[in-house]
Amino acid sequence: MEQNTGLSTNQRIVIATGFVLVIILSSILTFSLSVFIMQLILGTITLYFCFITDYKTAKLYLCIFSISLIFVFLVFQANTLYYGEPYYIGGSDDLDFEELGQKVYSHGIYNPSKAKEYNIIRKDYIAPAFPVYIAFLIRFAEIFDGYSTYLPRIANAYYLVWICMIVKYLLARYTRLSDKKIRYSLGFFAFMPNIQYINSHVFRDTTNLLQVLLIILLFDLLIRKNHYKLKIFGVVCLPFLIYFTYHTRVNSLLFAGVTIVFIISKVYSIKKRYILTGILLLLIFTDFAEIIRLRRFIESYSRYVSNLAGEGLSSYVFNLPMLPLGIFFRALYALLSPFPSVFGLFEEKSRILFDIVKSLVNLGVLVQILFVPFIIRRSLKLDWLSLVFLSWFLSVIVTTFTFRHFLLFYPFMSALAIDGFVSMTSEKRDTILKLSLFTIVSLGIIYVVLKMT
Repeated sequence: MEQNTGLSTNQRIVIATGFVLVIILSSILTFSLSVFIMQLILGTITLYFCFITDYKTAKLYLCIFSISLIFVFLVFQANTLYYGEPYYIGGSDDLDFEELGQKVYSHGIYNPSKAKEYNIIRKDYIAPAFPVYIAFLIRFAEIFDGYSTYLPRIANAYYLVWICMIVKYLLARYTRLSDKKIRYSLGFFAFMPNIQYINSHVFRDTTNLLQVLLIILLFDLLIRKNHYKLKIFGVVCLPFLIYFTYHTRVNSLLFAGVTIVFIISKVYSIKKRYILTGILLLLIFTDFAEIIRLRRFIESYSRYVSNLAGEGLSSYVFNLPMLPLGIFFRALYALLSPFPSVFGLFEEKSRILFDIVKSLVNLGVLVQILFVPFIIRRSLKLDWLSLVFLSWFLSVIVTTFTFRHFLLFYPFMSALAIDGFVSMTSEKRDTILKLSLFTIVSLGIIYVVLKMT
């Protein structure tokens, strides 16, 4: 591991200058004072943690932040030109979140459960905390020049950097990956176009992933020796964080819980078979699955994805019983999703920018597919990293399985991909990459033939 002594004065000036320039330029492009003020606050927090890391990682965070903001403006303009609105497909969950946020703000109720109790948000709404979060942003923006839909999008750029910071800490603490591998893993995750595409909308996924990782981080602080001030901070913050995470996506608490269990196993040298047996018994003999609404998520999202798929291969996969084959096909489908498609690209002038974004996403998925053999091979090691990834991955593919939720397991999958790739000899790497490329071409031909028949 490289010795981390923080940044020198000159390095701090370089990193701070880079952030300030990006903040000023992006704020000017939004024509929003509230965006600028928010960026000053979030940027100050980000710079503090950049200053206490090494210079290579700090430069990586600056690059991630800059690329994220470029994607925000690119996706915003692409949606606006094609749909007439800057929202996903012209208005989906993202627009719904903002409209509910305006409603919550107008009533002045910032407690998710109270907002449902008073029918500000309907009682069966599964993510009341996110409209409350939007309401907080609206309240903040009203101090200055009013709310802009750029606020949550640009906030996501900071949250993505913070996610990388926490993932870096966890990988350094609980795996044997070198600093170089960890940086490559963060880059593989954060620069992936499909991750940036999700991050550029007003979706809850980036915020939710940050919530889950913060819960894990605070628990890690609690089990540390010494650092009593941090322990007190963790005890105070954890209940509030768990509460808002529960009301953002209840089943995401499972990700935090399982990861904490694996951390306990690592710290106290508990054998993996005992941990896995305990988790299995918890799911079988308690009401835990009912508490996190596991069956509801499996059934409702399976119907949702199946309906979106129509009568194609996707419909077959999601209509299969989960066991014995359904979970296998879902896993394979997830590793290849969203499968690249060139149909309809660059046929309409209004879609040119949108199709550029789609092409970038396609390119990212092709890279992801190339690395699938390395991910699978590295997962079989069943160490801390692979167990955390498999638990998150299986939780997503069994329950929600929408492309936005892939963001949740992507950081750990990226670490597996990089470690699996770098740890292999060059001869084996070349062979596997050629086989992966052949598989992509073959699947592409099959896909085209099926589409045309």
